[in-house]
Amino acid sequence: MDGYGLRVWRRAAVVAVLSSCVIAVPAPAPQRYASASANSPESAAPPAAAPRQAQTPLELVLTDMSERTVTPRTNLTIKGHVVNRSGRPLTGVHYRFRYLPQRMSSRGQLAQAAKWNVGSLPGLTAPKPLGNGTVPAGNTPVPWQLTVRAGNLGLRDFGAYPIGVEFFNAAGQQLAGQVTFMVWRPPTGRYQRTSIGWVWPVTDRTRRTTDHSFLDDGLDRELAPTGRLGGVVTAAEKTGTPLTWAVDPALLDDAQAMTRPYTVRPPHRDPAGRPASQNARTWLDRFKKTSAGDPYFVLPYADVDAEALVRNGMGRQLEISYKHMDLARQVLGRPPAAKVGWPAEGAASTRTLGRMAQLGTESFLMSSALFQPAQTTFTPGSPTTVRTSAGQRNVVTYDPVLSDVVSAGTRTPGTRLLAEQRFLAETAMITAELPLQGRTIVIAPARRWNPDPLFAENLLRWTQELPWLRPARVDRIAQARRREPMTFTGYPSAYQAQELGRTYLREVKRIAGRAGTFSTVFQPAAWPYERAVLRTVSGSWRGGGTRARRARAARDLFGDLLDKEIDKVRVSRRGDTVQLAGRTGRVPFTITNGLPDRTVRLQVKITSRIPARLQIGEYTRTIEVGPNESPSIDFEVESYAQGAALVDIELLTPQGKPFRPAHTLRINTTGYGPVALLITGGSLAVLFVGVGFRAMRARRRNKMEAAGDGSPGGEPPWPDEPADPAEHPAERSADS
Repeated sequence: MDGYGLRVWRRAAVVAVLSSCVIAVPAPAPQRYASASANSPESAAPPAAAPRQAQTPLELVLTDMSERTVTPRTNLTIKGHVVNRSGRPLTGVHYRFRYLPQRMSSRGQLAQAAKWNVGSLPGLTAPKPLGNGTVPAGNTPVPWQLTVRAGNLGLRDFGAYPIGVEFFNAAGQQLAGQVTFMVWRPPTGRYQRTSIGWVWPVTDRTRRTTDHSFLDDGLDRELAPTGRLGGVVTAAEKTGTPLTWAVDPALLDDAQAMTRPYTVRPPHRDPAGRPASQNARTWLDRFKKTSAGDPYFVLPYADVDAEALVRNGMGRQLEISYKHMDLARQVLGRPPAAKVGWPAEGAASTRTLGRMAQLGTESFLMSSALFQPAQTTFTPGSPTTVRTSAGQRNVVTYDPVLSDVVSAGTRTPGTRLLAEQRFLAETAMITAELPLQGRTIVIAPARRWNPDPLFAENLLRWTQELPWLRPARVDRIAQARRREPMTFTGYPSAYQAQELGRTYLREVKRIAGRAGTFSTVFQPAAWPYERAVLRTVSGSWRGGGTRARRARAARDLFGDLLDKEIDKVRVSRRGDTVQLAGRTGRVPFTITNGLPDRTVRLQVKITSRIPARLQIGEYTRTIEVGPNESPSIDFEVESYAQGAALVDIELLTPQGKPFRPAHTLRINTTGYGPVALLITGGSLAVLFVGVGFRAMRARRRNKMEAAGDGSPGGEPPWPDEPADPAEHPAERSADS
């Protein structure tokens, strides 16, 4: 290093010491800067604690590494770019390679190292100026690269090592930094390979309401070769690594529906027709061909939220979702290799697991975070058991850390590189924990995994090619006899907050009841709304927020569409008021079946609200109505009183249950019935008799008054009666 360089670095060292109280990064010793030469290792103990990187003026992106695993002969080249976000030019910018010359001792330490500030890595190489040392302000990426001779880093044992790139100015202030990992493979060393089982999810969020209406057109984009689901299939096409597919039959159902013209009907918007999707047709063909040699298992239709259904007394819907799992076999043309249940978030209570076992699930795929191993010094293997309400069942546990790592966003080169290096480091760490004992690890990416196709392809390729890994089939892991002794710790209460809520499910249950009752009128028997109901209880609606709002909108839209379907089977008349001239008559009406593809069988029930005023005669009580037919029938009425009477016409299921409100007619009668005439005649007769009797009495009274005796009513006066002597003694003595 020339004299100018020494003066710069001495000045930088002093500034770094003074600023160590401001930035939470331990400043290297001045003599270390002065004596460090290119590719010379610096040994130091790993930091006890390392802070996260703060906001920096430069945005640093690592885009490529020439070698993902290194040996003593490797010349490791790292490339990337920086963008100046400070709003002003930065001068005197240099960068260098940093590393920790000691391998990670545990997966916990590896997880911590991923959050370290790059300045915490004690090993470093000589700095390099970035171009002319000035980074202009703006959004223009400035490329960089550095090369390190791996044999000069002083690494020894096989395993994962933190490395990074640091940018700083002439004063030694850190401008940007990024920590990642590399795997060191020495020329000597023996280890048993770790078996990796991949679960490749083929699922999507709910996108349909009824079988004929889609909520949006997003699935067409995802099925495209460049889309999410297209990329998942593309990655599997390009490698021969065996994997196990987790298939939601609802996705296959949706894709099949899109191979014909379909309708997009978002909530609160007008429907729009779409032509048959070429993306859907192509994707189905590719998926069937690509997965033909791999095992698969089937999720319940729409990947329903099993835990929420069982908790809220809707186990019947879970049972129905199992019934529709057979759709996957129909589409793929072969049965599933295993009956594996994968509950939402990889977690469920023993009650729900027991219910799933009763419905046919033989083993479960669950997160290993829910199981406590007998020891905690190394990562346990995947196979274990769980006791459910239906008895002991096998469990395939998947590694939640690796599953989260591969599920992270990888659609940009920078994020893809970091995820790839973390995957390599984690798997090397697992192998190094017990180098002489092979284990089986399962990785299950998130259900709606959206990987960069190259990233997904690399994962499968490395599983087959790296010397410390080998592929495994999950269906065989599920049937393995050797089981790890682990204890199920139960269903976490935090997961319950993510489930579909009780109020939401109560409304779904009400809509499902209407749909089920209406379905019983179809001939031949059919249950066309079952899948639509299952879509409203899909686990893809979990999580609250935007998902909850979308779930409610989709549920209510399905309820509205169901009401419109029910309204197509109805009683119809030109008017609801009937004029009846005589005491009897016949009232016609029409039963309309506006369904274009279904025959309905109905019971007809006609009721007079006041039978004493109006009685109903004979009528057709059971009728079948074909698609788009409107037969007319009538019923006889007999009136017992003049005026208005109300009649209800109900359409019932063959079991006698109403499925829609009654249709009410108002019947106005102007004639008299026999009872009314009898009542009227009797009243008049009583009136006439009473009037005649009163007239006769009046005539007799008048005659008596004319005779002058003054007796009322023409009756003779009372005769005088002799007095009783006992009652009047004084009068008796006077008379004597």
